[in-house]
Amino acid sequence: MDIKLYGLEESVYTRIVRLVLVAKEIEFVEVHADPFEGGQLPEDYEFRHPFKRIPAVEIDGVRLYETDAIVQYVDAITSPPSLIPNEALAAARMRQLMRIVDSYAYRPLVWGVYVPIWWRDGQQPASETIADARHVLGVIEGFAMDAPAAAFAGNTLATFYLASVLAAADSVVAGTRLIDERPHLREWWNGFRVLPIMARTRSNHTKF
Repeated sequence: MDIKLYGLEESVYTRIVRLVLVAKEIEFVEVHADPFEGGQLPEDYEFRHPFKRIPAVEIDGVRLYETDAIVQYVDAITSPPSLIPNEALAAARMRQLMRIVDSYAYRPLVWGVYVPIWWRDGQQPASETIADARHVLGVIEGFAMDAPAAAFAGNTLATFYLASVLAAADSVVAGTRLIDERPHLREWWNGFRVLPIMARTRSNHTKF
């Protein structure tokens, strides 16, 4: 299988794809693609992602963008074990958690908490951002307390989504304190963050 992954290793969403590929024991080539200010994209990137975001992949000639589509395609075309639960409710909870991370957790925890402190000389998050982050972590902890239905048992697409976001947030004091407020989530995360797959996909821009 010939796979090229376009993105940045410090990107949360690129890491999600990397986690899936590593979990499935698939070799891939990483191609540097930086859509942010001052960054550079490959010359043909607009044909790989019309919105010029990351990540994007090419798998045996098939081009895909959007993390959700990429990881579900990779899981579908590769050998077991699947990263999508077989049981209907667990699969639905997995997708629900993925959407929660996408829609409600990524923005406050990564761009609101992690980026200002880690990348912008210790700029402190706004109180509204902290409130949003606190709320979504409380919702996610509900999933952690109901592991089978929420697909928290073992590796799933949802756990990789969540792990990538928590790895960024837990790299700064404000994020660590927010996660510490949720003991069930903290317990799960403390176990997950030390797995070999996390070490293999970690960049120099996060602690985990």
